[in-house]
Parts: sequence; C-alpha cells; structure tokens
Amino acid sequence: MSLPDLSLRRPVMATVLNLLIVLIGAVAMSRLPVRELPQVEAAQVTVRVDYTGAAPDVVDSQVASVIEGALAGVSGVTSMATESERGRMRTVLTFDSGRDIDAAANDVRNAVERVVGRLPEEAERPRVDKNDSEGDPVVRLSLSSPNMTPLQLSDYATRFLVDRFARLPGVANTATFGARSPSMRIWLDQSRMAAYGITTGDIIAALEANNIELPAGEIETGARQLQVLAQTRFSSPDTFRQVVIRNDGGSSATGRPLRLGDVARIEEGPEQRESIFRANGVISLGMGVQPQAQANTVAISDAVKAEIERIRPTLPPGMSLDITADEAVFIESSIAQVVKVFAEAVALVIAVIFLFLGSMRLSMIPVVTIPISALGAGLAMLALGFSINILTLFALILAIGLVVDDAIVVLENIQRHRAMGKSRLEAARDGASQVSFAVIATTAVLIAVFVPVSFMEGEIGKLFAEFGIVLAVAVAVSALIALTLSPVLAAKIMPREERPNWLTRGVNRVIGGLERGYGALLDRLIARPVPILAITAFLMAGAFAVYQHLPRQLTPDEDRGQIRITVTAPQGSNLAYTDAATRQVEALLEPLREDGIVTNVTTIVGTWGELRRSLLFVNLADWKNRDVSVDQVIAELRPQLSRITQAETFVRAAGGLGLGSGQGNIRWMLGGPDMERAAAWADDMAATLENDPRLASVEVNYSANQPGANLSIDRTRAQDLGLSAETIAQTLQVLFASRSVGEYTSDGRQYPVILQASPEDRDSVQDMLSVFLRNDRGDLIPLSAFASIATGATAPAVNRYDRLISVEMEADIGPGTDLAGAMAAVEDAMADMPAGAVLAWEGQAKDYLESSGGIATVFAMSLLIVFLVLAAQFESFRTPLTIMLTVPLGLAGAALTLLITGGTVNIFSQVGMILLIGIMAKNGILIVEFANQLREEGKPLVVAAREGAVTRLRPVMMTTIATVLGAVPLAIASGAGAESRRAIGAVIVGGLSLAFVLTLLITPVIYVLIEGLRRKPAEEAAPVAAE
Repeated sequence: MSLPDLSLRRPVMATVLNLLIVLIGAVAMSRLPVRELPQVEAAQVTVRVDYTGAAPDVVDSQVASVIEGALAGVSGVTSMATESERGRMRTVLTFDSGRDIDAAANDVRNAVERVVGRLPEEAERPRVDKNDSEGDPVVRLSLSSPNMTPLQLSDYATRFLVDRFARLPGVANTATFGARSPSMRIWLDQSRMAAYGITTGDIIAALEANNIELPAGEIETGARQLQVLAQTRFSSPDTFRQVVIRNDGGSSATGRPLRLGDVARIEEGPEQRESIFRANGVISLGMGVQPQAQANTVAISDAVKAEIERIRPTLPPGMSLDITADEAVFIESSIAQVVKVFAEAVALVIAVIFLFLGSMRLSMIPVVTIPISALGAGLAMLALGFSINILTLFALILAIGLVVDDAIVVLENIQRHRAMGKSRLEAARDGASQVSFAVIATTAVLIAVFVPVSFMEGEIGKLFAEFGIVLAVAVAVSALIALTLSPVLAAKIMPREERPNWLTRGVNRVIGGLERGYGALLDRLIARPVPILAITAFLMAGAFAVYQHLPRQLTPDEDRGQIRITVTAPQGSNLAYTDAATRQVEALLEPLREDGIVTNVTTIVGTWGELRRSLLFVNLADWKNRDVSVDQVIAELRPQLSRITQAETFVRAAGGLGLGSGQGNIRWMLGGPDMERAAAWADDMAATLENDPRLASVEVNYSANQPGANLSIDRTRAQDLGLSAETIAQTLQVLFASRSVGEYTSDGRQYPVILQASPEDRDSVQDMLSVFLRNDRGDLIPLSAFASIATGATAPAVNRYDRLISVEMEADIGPGTDLAGAMAAVEDAMADMPAGAVLAWEGQAKDYLESSGGIATVFAMSLLIVFLVLAAQFESFRTPLTIMLTVPLGLAGAALTLLITGGTVNIFSQVGMILLIGIMAKNGILIVEFANQLREEGKPLVVAAREGAVTRLRPVMMTTIATVLGAVPLAIASGAGAESRRAIGAVIVGGLSLAFVLTLLITPVIYVLIEGLRRKPAEEAAPVAAE
C-alpha cells in the first residue's frame, strides 16, 4: 500500500501527523537563538604576560620562548601567534573549530602554570583569556561626565561598571580605552637624592618596611572574640611624605630625620597615560564588551542594553553612558530584511500557483506545505543545535520555491485524472500514486545534493552545514506532506463538478497552445537532433570559458555601515603627536557628520598600548537613511586623507564577523630563521610587490626604527668601584622604567605605589648618566664613571607565527583584482625568496584557501551522488545519464548570469550553483519518469518521449516558475547584508531561467538518443532467436 493510499483511507491520521509537525516545530522555532552566521568560530585562547620596561628581544627570549615551549604540547592547536613588545607579550592560540573553548582554556592554564617558575621574577603572572584579547568588541560604550576628571571617571568605571558588564553571559571581559587607573606616584628628585646621599635602594627599603599590612590576630575576652586590624598601610600622600628614610641626626643642619617628602614629589595620579578615547570629539572613557569565542553576538548585545537600562538611574548627575557601536545592529537589520524577503517570496509563489490552478481553494493545497515544511525544518534545527541565522534563513527562502513543487506535481496530476472523468477519491488515489515515485525520486536527489554541502572543509564547511541540512529537511518534509496531506485535501476540497472559471479557461487555453507548439517543435528536434545538440555544446563551452575568467573572492563585499580608519605615526612618536594627527582626520569627518551620512565617530588614540597608532570607528547612518554606500564614502575620503602628512592613514570598510574580516586587503606572515633575515626578506618582497598592479600599498609591519639607546657597562671598572650588575639594573629600572612598591588603600580599594624619576629628570640621555649609585663601601658613584650610552634604533616588537620568527605583511587588493589574483601575486613573489622563507596566510586569504578546495570536491560529490541515487531508483545506469546531461546547462546559465550582473565567484554564488544541480535534475526526472511509464504501457520510444515531455510541460513550468520567483526577492534584495543575498539569488534566478528552456528542448532529444542505443542491439538479436 502506497502512502497516498494509506492517507486517503485514514485522513484523520494524515492530518494529525502534519499538525504534530506544526505544533512541535512552532515551539522549536521560538527557542532557537539568533546569530549572524552559524557558530563556526574556532576556539581562541590568549595568554598575556606583562614585564614592565623590558625591551622586545628580552621579552621574546625570557618570556615568549618559555610560554611557547609550554604551549607546544597542548592538543588541537591549529596556529600559534606571539607578539613580544616593550613590556608585554601575548600569544593567541587558535584551536580546531570542534574544540570546546572551556576545555581548551583549562589545558592552556595547566600548561602555563607548569612554567611560571621559569619566568623572570619581575614579570607578572600570565593571564589566560577565552578569546583573542585584542579582538573586536561586540558593543562599544562611552562614559563621559563634565563634572569628573579622567582619573575619577576611570575609577568610577572600574568600581561600578566594568565588572557588571564582564559578568554577563557570553562576555569574556570588558576592555577599557583611555583609562587612567589611580595610583600613588612618587616622583624622585635625583639632584636632591644626590645631595642627601640617598639611593633608590634606600627609598625602596624604607617603603617596604613602613607600608605593610600583616595579620594582627585576635583578642579573646571572657565572652567574645575580637578581630584586630592593624592600620599600618598608608592611605594618603601625606603619610607617604612623612616616611623616614634616614634617621642619623646628621642628615640636615636642623638634625631632623630625612623624610621621603624631602627627596620626592608625591601625588595621586594615573598609573600610565597610554591612550585617549573620544566619542564624537568629547574626551570620555571607552569600554569594549568582548565576547568569548563562540558566543552569541545578538544575545550579548541584548544583555548589555538591558544592563545599561538598569545602570542609568544610578549614574551621578551629568554622567552619560552611551553605545557608540553595536555589531548586533547589522545582524538584526539583516535578519529583518531576510524575513521581509521570506514574506515576498511566499506571496510571489502563492500568486504563481493561483494563476496556474485558477482556483483559490486548490491553491491552498500547495501553499499549506510552506509553513509545515518551514516548521519541520525548525524542529530539526533545534534537535541539531542550529540557530536562526542569515544562512538558515536563506535555506528557508530557497526552500519556499522547492517545497511547493512536490505538492504542485501531485495536485496537477490529480486534476488531470479528474478531467478524465474519475471521481474525486479515485482521481486523488490514482493521480497521487502515479507520481509518488517521481516525488520520492526528486526529493532523494535534492537531499543528495544538499547534504554534501554540509561536508565542505574548514570554517566555510561548518558555515554551510546548517544551510545544507535545513534545506534537505525542508524538502524531505514537503515530500511527506505531498504524499499524505495533499491527496487528502484534494479529495475534500476539489469541486464536485468541473466548472472552470474564466481564469482557468484562459490559463488552459494558453498552456494548450504552448503544449501544441512545444510538441511540434519536439517532433522536429527528435527527427534532426544535431542542431540543438550543437547549440547546447557551444553554449556550454562558452559558459565554461566565462567561468574560468570570473573574479573570485571569499564573500561579496558587504556594506556593514561602518568604516575603520587606522592612523600610524612614525615609530617612536608619543601620544600627543599621534593625537594631533588623529584630530586632523576627525576634522575631515565632521562635514559628513553634519550631512547626516555619519552618525558617530569613536576615536581611540594609542590602541593596545602602541602610542603611535590610533583607530577611528566611523558609523554610517541606517541603510534606509542614506543613498551612498560604504565604498563611495571611502572613495571620497581616500584623497582627503592622503593629504595628511604627519602620519600614514589606512581606510577600510568593516568586514564581516564570521569570515576573515577586513575586506579589500590580504595579510600573510613571512617566517625566517632569525629576525634580521626575515625582515630583510620582507623588505625585498615588498619592493617586488610595489611594482605589481594586482596589489596596492604593501605594508611591512616590522621595521627596526624604534629610536633607542644602548647602555654599555664597563664591567671590570664597575667591579673595581664595588658595584654589582644587580644594583645598576635595579636603580635604572626604578628611575626610568618605574617600579611598583607595595600598595595603598583608598575608599576600600587598593592601588599601586609607583616609584619613578620625575619627568624633567629623564628627558635626555645625559640624565641617565648623572644617576648616582651607592657601592658596597657606602660611597656614591655616578653612572658616567663606568658606563656609556650610544643612541640607535631597535625593533619595536618581535613576532612569531607557529614558533617561527615572522614578519607580518599586508596589502590592499588593487583595483580590478580579485582575492585569488592578489594571492597569486604574493605567491609569485614568494617563488624568488631564498630557502628557509616560509609563507603563512592569515584572515580571509586563509579561509579562501580552505574553502576553494572544498567546493570542487562537493561539486564532484554532488554530481556523483545524484547519479547513483537516480541509478538506484530507475534500476538502470543509462536512464540517469539523460537527466545528468541537462545539469551542466544550469551551471552554464549561472556563469552567464554572473557575467551579466558583474557578480563574482564567491561562497554564496558557488552554493547557489550546487543547488542548481538538484533543481535541474528534478525537471529531468519528471519528464523521464513519465516517458518510462508510457513505454511500459507499450508506446513506442519517440511517442513516449514526446508525450511524456508535453504532458509534463505544465507541472515543470509551474515548479520552475515557483522556484525562480521564490528566489527573485533574494536577487533584488537591498538593505543590510543584501550583497550575500543577491549573490545566491542571482545565480538561481539566472541559472534556472536560462537553463529551463534548454532543458525542455534537450531532455527528450537525449532520452531518445540514449534509450535508442539500448534498443538497437536488442532488435537485431530478436529475428535470430525467432529462426
């Protein structure tokens, strides 16, 4: 008994089955999380170590190499990038995307813990973060108040705000920008210290002896126990001034003891001034809420907004806390647009069905499949841990056109049987049973195409896993509905007597005319097949040539409504210099802000501890409220920015979150055996690439041009004078690098006490040489007696990539060049490099390499699987060839569409092409399956091929037009994230429209040719047997 048979005997059961899918699916849909893209981010863990004042090569040899050695044994690491700068290092580990982030972080902590003892004593404890610590925040906030100093603002944020945001679910930490952390600054006056015969060692000893807090125990009286708290820790600048450094009575003419206030200026001040943060030109404090790797952006954004609403009433008068940038805005508007497209597609598909069937009652039968299939897919999404994201929504939109197809095929055939004079029930039973094999075959083929998409390699594969599976499930559910609910509804809803209205009559007349014309044309083509085959072959060859020359990239360039401008001042520039250059950039953006194109500008001067770099985030108005794209704004800004001479500026559109962000540029690492050779090779490579038109503005992120001073010590002389290397190093560290000596208490919190020479005592090389040190005999000796200083240049940072010393390089992709061309330019230059040079791609180039190999395999797999599925169903290896030979027509149509629309071959357009394989095969199945049935009834081959094609013209037209119109809203999309929608929509609309006509003409011709080959030997053998 077939499924339609069972359903018609037990209609209530068929209805209940479908209602269950609706109910459970609706519950599932309401529980799905919302994200931009599927969760594919690889787990990233950062290890950070601070080592105040140490030069980059010292940090590299004493800290980075120890940490890297420990991390080398952690399993599942795909890449390890380390940067050692002055006073700090950080290593970012990237894991396989299947690795659980918490387990990865624990493994890293354990590995680091084992080598802590081997790090220098002055280095701080390593910190481990569950993300890239310098990655992009999801939400950027600005805190400003006219009544507070930056110091008070920072203290307020640290006390009341930072931790509240950091504890939200999915948040890794809250980074602050432009912060001024409170500390007790003790500015040492070197000339007074020399006059009194005091060294830094004396001051450190006095502070360590006086500013301490030790447990003082408890007192037990007869009835109670009292906790004793000794208030021995200092809490104000005054108490520090009173610290006695020496009390020998002879230190001054008055005979009073020498106090710290006599040789130093003491004040509460910021720990360091390393960055400035401005929101729309107003100095404020910036906070960046950084997500844990693999966290949900939209959920974090919602949580932050809710937290801000709770915080606002508690803020002091005049203080404002605002969101300056929010990644979720793009995602939410993008998803809203996709939902709009979904509604448009449903409306178009319903209109087509109504037009063809001519009856609103009958149109409802295929339309019912849309919500049931979508909710059925929602049920599978929840079970598999998927989310509502742009790709799963794409899958549902493309499914609209596909899921109604099965129901249309069944309904159209039931109508045909009804027209033969059968009763409603008989027509439903016979009509549905006749096409049930074709429905199952087409569904199996579509699933066979979509599932391999889920097995693509790398991040891209994981991205499209959800897409493929959601489509496959939606199509499978639609087949179930077509064979259970559709016949039941048709038997109940179909009018009792056939009284066609004017619309039905008109449509029937048009289709009747088309069928007659089509039949006459087929007669000629089957009789003389060469011309049509020649035209098809010519088109295929042309399309293949076109495809080879289409531009290639990873994802289409998106207008995300944000621009980033990086300002890089010359090496060694201080904060004030960088700030002056940055203000010029802000001034250029002001006219755009007044015109309403730009809504806000967030500036961070001194990003990630580099005083010479600043970063500007420029948010554009909502997509509805502006008529210029991001690219047009950038093109307008570039010439203006190039006139700023104090610093280099780079301007880029903000890239997508999921796929190697930073569009329009490529990054790579050039590794070598040591820094000198790697740097020299990088410069040679940059010189070669500068003349290559495929790349623009090649940047080498390394140069040994950080102004520096090398202190050379005459060790023999120092030993004769009774000085040890430790005394010398410690004294210099305190005066010039600063040294933290204990803490002080303020308002219940503890802040560091920092010793350093006053700014005027360390603004020249001579100041360093006039430092006095005390030897072991108690004499004071100037540094100049045994040391000399030579000024020169040093490297500002040392980079390692996968433990190899590497130089990071990046370049903008030249006009008219695609990503593949830009990568080829770098690989050509790499061929001239000496042995020992290693190239490692980063960002979108790395993703592109991973995905391009995967797509080809998926194409081959899809074609092969479709062929095998068809062979199994038709019980023949020959029949599927008829269907498979029409598939390349769809791909040819897609290639020509891309050429006409100026599109590129990217992930989205390639997935569109894979879908075409399934959709094209489907039309072929309908025609071939019917022709086979006619031949079983005893009709000759040519008659069966012609009649099969003509009879199936109506359902093939309906299903194709429904699928094309379902994708039209995608192809003409606008608004946030429209570029990826257009890429996938255009391929399907163009590919199917161009291929549809050819399929109708060529399938019967190939069918006759291939099936004819099998008959001839059989016919020749028959007379022999008769004799």
